[in-house]
Amino acid sequence: MSEGETRAGRTWADEVAQILRGSKIDAAQGELNWPEALEQLRARAGDGPYTGRQRQPWQATIADLTHAASQLGPAVRQQLEPRLSELLAALAPPPNASAADRIARAARLADELLTQADSGQLLPAAWRDLLGSVRNCAGFDALDGRRELLQVLLQRSQHQADRLCRQLSGVMRDDAVSVQRAQMRLGDLDVAAPLRDSVGSAAGWSAQARADLCERLVAAQPLAAHHVVWHAFRRAAISKMVEEYGPVTLYDGEWLRGNLLNDGPFKSALPAEVTADDSFFPAEMLPEGKDVVIARVDLGSGARADAPADSRVLVHSLVLAAAFPKDRHGWELYNGYIHSADGSCGWEVFRLLDEDIEAQMPYGPLDVTARRLSEMAPRVAPHLSSGLADLSGVVDAIGWWKASGVQPPYASVLLDVRILETVAGMVCGLGQTWYGYLDAYHKSGWVRRSMSTELFRVVWHARDDVHWWSPQEQEAVITIHDKLLRHGSWESSVDMAEVIAALPALAAALPGHTLQHRRTAAAAHRISTPERVRAWYTELENRWTRTLGRLRLVRNALAHGGPVTAAAVASVAPVVHQLTGQALLFSLTAFTEGTAAVDGHEAYRGRSDVWARDCLSANATYKP
Repeated sequence: MSEGETRAGRTWADEVAQILRGSKIDAAQGELNWPEALEQLRARAGDGPYTGRQRQPWQATIADLTHAASQLGPAVRQQLEPRLSELLAALAPPPNASAADRIARAARLADELLTQADSGQLLPAAWRDLLGSVRNCAGFDALDGRRELLQVLLQRSQHQADRLCRQLSGVMRDDAVSVQRAQMRLGDLDVAAPLRDSVGSAAGWSAQARADLCERLVAAQPLAAHHVVWHAFRRAAISKMVEEYGPVTLYDGEWLRGNLLNDGPFKSALPAEVTADDSFFPAEMLPEGKDVVIARVDLGSGARADAPADSRVLVHSLVLAAAFPKDRHGWELYNGYIHSADGSCGWEVFRLLDEDIEAQMPYGPLDVTARRLSEMAPRVAPHLSSGLADLSGVVDAIGWWKASGVQPPYASVLLDVRILETVAGMVCGLGQTWYGYLDAYHKSGWVRRSMSTELFRVVWHARDDVHWWSPQEQEAVITIHDKLLRHGSWESSVDMAEVIAALPALAAALPGHTLQHRRTAAAAHRISTPERVRAWYTELENRWTRTLGRLRLVRNALAHGGPVTAAAVASVAPVVHQLTGQALLFSLTAFTEGTAAVDGHEAYRGRSDVWARDCLSANATYKP
């Protein structure tokens, strides 16, 4: 079935296909999934018992693990027993100084559970949990969690997760080509039918038969191939046209492009993946310039979940090790690559960091604080002479905040927390910690913003994938969507009161068995009664506690050389960056209004706390 074709009788299989094909619908992030929580526990187990300064990181680690375990589907949980129950029992109560044996047992169980996750044994169970969530009308967050776990388990077992999920999506849509290729992959067919006879047509399989075929696909061994990846550097040079360093071969960029694109005299000496008659190598994509060096990384044969990421580590390590410390700036690695696997090419366009606004400020889509800070400039100007001493500390911190936005997560977390320490000192005095300041002044506001953000996303994504729907469905949804959403010069916005009133109509207009309908119905349900609003508030309040605990763990580990995982750092970096920008905005606002630094923070806390009390009252309705 082609992408533009609509189907009258939409079923649960279509919704499974939608969530697998990489829908743009985004869910709330910031939590650790099951394998990530296990890795955090494994790191923590080697750093001492639950005593003294180790109490807080243990509390954060156990909270993340317990939450991740609670989100597992029934089929996966069954596969994890009895180790899962033994692990949770080993951590309850938390292991103190006399519980070295329980820490060792927890570490051993975490290792065994991670091995199970990496082996692919859990994949059939994860697939069944995903199907069960769709068929049993689970909430949107639960369904998205099942999808994320399936993709994580595919990645960890060396499957090319995105590619396989697209194939699974095609099978669930009953696409004849996808079904045929799946059968070829599993050995059910020896010869494929001509594509011209299959493209755009349905295979005619039942929904359950398609689901069974997909389960066999996820249980199959990952595909092995000969992986070669091409990268590019700017501000680089080599002493010869070609230099080899083990699996890495460096080429002068102009020499390589000349031979490939202009049939140069040395073209025949280049690797087969770029010169073979049946090669689809996109040589014209390679960057141009006298200071460009092209790197070819031969990863050999095998199954690799993300060959470009693996090769990037190799080539970057080679160049950094060779250049450090004499070359202070170093070669500049382009984002992008060309990946050849047994002659089949995939690629991502080569670009530099400063060529991509979102890469330059990765948290921009999450945070409009940068725009609001820019709007402050005219209000700051009158104070530049008289209040220079008072203003300099805030302005310096704003500069740090902007710098942290383009840093890797490890560096950005440290810099953002340093800014929070400065703000906490100005607002609360020297006796308050940065995390105490966050909990006191920002918790209720963060919960409030999280609720509003989810309702905004419901509207924003309402018309995603409309090309799969009937014209009548498209018209009904687009009419409501366009009425609610307003586009400004900097950002899009909605009137939350209008959104709340329109949610039932939007849910009714959205076609059944779509992620948009599931998400909209879930949002409408959450704010339908005071009891459900309180439950949503409590859910987000608990997430705040876990996130703040993990942030403390990450910051202290980075500052003092403790154990920390990349996933934990990545999960808190955008959160602390947003909170830090907001804290600076309150301080700058207070200065421009001629009031004490604490006043803006107190006003924000007061408004947020009043809203929280209303939210938690016995008979109040939800107000944004």
